[in-house]
Amino acid sequence: SNADYLLGRNATGYCYVTGFGSKSPMHPHHRPSIADGIGAPVPGLLVGGPNPGKQDGQEYPNTFPETAYTDNDKAYACNEIAINWNAPAVYLFNGLSYLATLGVWGK
Repeated sequence: SNADYLLGRNATGYCYVTGFGSKSPMHPHHRPSIADGIGAPVPGLLVGGPNPGKQDGQEYPNTFPETAYTDNDKAYACNEIAINWNAPAVYLFNGLSYLATLGVWGK
């Protein structure tokens, strides 16, 4: 269910992993993605997700805790690429991949 949430089964409908799904972040707070001269961000990176604290001072379309997200490269409070949530996401997705190789789904 954690992977489902990250991949778009959430109140915003965003897949919080860049380059995946039909609605994913196009403007993350990630300097390499901004500076590379390519329209799309580096794929496969997890952004922070909803943050009602809005510490970055940016405008958010919604303020409810589950929907306080904006796809804005200046909105570091919700849209930053950071190792402290990308590392657990890698662990999660690799664990799911391993379980799939064991054939444990549907049992």
